[in-house]
Amino acid sequence: MFIWDLLTNNVFIFSGDAPCREGLFNLLAFGVALMVALMLHEIAHGYAALSFGDHTAKLSGRLTLDPTKHFNLLGLLMMLLVGFGWANPVPVNPNNFNPQKKTLAMVSVSLAGVVTNLVLAFFSTALLVLVYMTRWGMELSTNNPYVWQFLIMLGYLMMSLNVSFALFNLLPLFPLDGFRLISCFVPEYNKVLLFLRRYSFYIIIACVFLGNLGFSPISWYVNTVGNWLIGGFIDFWSWLLIGG
Repeated sequence: MFIWDLLTNNVFIFSGDAPCREGLFNLLAFGVALMVALMLHEIAHGYAALSFGDHTAKLSGRLTLDPTKHFNLLGLLMMLLVGFGWANPVPVNPNNFNPQKKTLAMVSVSLAGVVTNLVLAFFSTALLVLVYMTRWGMELSTNNPYVWQFLIMLGYLMMSLNVSFALFNLLPLFPLDGFRLISCFVPEYNKVLLFLRRYSFYIIIACVFLGNLGFSPISWYVNTVGNWLIGGFIDFWSWLLIGG
């Protein structure tokens, strides 16, 4: 289980078989990364809706950094147990959008969370490269090993979690952002949309089951595209910060 790997310091560049002090720093970094990724994803939806005239999220108290307003207990448990989860979705009322800009507003709201996650991942990669690959990072690892441990894990987890959240949310499954994006252009009673609205949960559960058997289409997609994105981010920041 991923949480056990964190506690035993058996993630990324580390190795271990029992809980250790370093594992507590890993767990702290995971908590910060998860909280930031999920909260800012949802807040981005709310601000996008607000920018097009819908105050529903603001009036519901969701444009806040208070994690209790965003986290869903079941979604959090699923994240810890099976590797994917969800927060409480930000309420949006499309009827408040300007009719002439309604499609643009709905597309913007649908993509706001995904774009936010990708931006977070992009800049988190800079932290990872700075701490892990530069002379300053080498000195920090010698003089303040626990600070180095926390920062490198924070950069790595912020990068990987945000990329995973962005790609997962782009899936055309209800109630993910990919489904809402498609619904911006397809009639509400389209048969495919109705099928996905009704059976998306079972599709996800089936993919989790297949993952336990050794192959999950969702995991393959997230890992394949995610590795490509992360590789590009690392190459860019390596070139910018250390010259390649």
